[in-house]
Amino acid sequence: MAVVTNKNTRQNPITSGKTGTQMVKFVPAPRVYIKAEESITSAPVQAYFTKSNGSTPSGWTDLGIIESVATVTYTKEIKEIKTGIDLVLRQSYVGEKTASIEFNLSQFDDVAFETVSGLTASTIVSGSTINYQVGSEDIVSKALLLVLQNKLDGKEIQLYSPSCDFTFNFQQNGEFMELQGQGKLKSFTATGSAVESFFSMTFFA
Repeated sequence: MAVVTNKNTRQNPITSGKTGTQMVKFVPAPRVYIKAEESITSAPVQAYFTKSNGSTPSGWTDLGIIESVATVTYTKEIKEIKTGIDLVLRQSYVGEKTASIEFNLSQFDDVAFETVSGLTASTIVSGSTINYQVGSEDIVSKALLLVLQNKLDGKEIQLYSPSCDFTFNFQQNGEFMELQGQGKLKSFTATGSAVESFFSMTFFA
């Protein structure tokens, strides 16, 4: 019997696409940026069609070093309609859609904490001592921009949400204390569109 050698066994990659040469593997270098919440009925998606090239996009606040990766989860629950004693599938419908983001910030300090928590510092000693009253905050809604650049070939992907509800945790990672940001992405309608989305995902060549 001959040994089979073809693209099925070798897993030859797709070579070309709408943004040029396709990535063989995506090794993401993430950066998270947030700013004041933007419209969810007419989200300015088109304003963020610019590649960052490793620089902070204009108007956004950089949250600093991300530990490992930023995880984006999108779930769509499919419910089934079945009939008869054999429970034959007749139709399906979407019961629930959710999207969320989670990331760990290595730079556990005041800038990142204040931005994610939405808390305002009380100055105890100017330039050296400030205080936050954790638990006094309410819902913190911010616009989100997640920039992911492929370490291997430089290709960049951006995920944008005009309104994300943030919460935070303190997490121990080995020897280090980190600030974990968690966000629930709200459904929105982009300017000029009639359909709702959870996030805008842009691929750059």
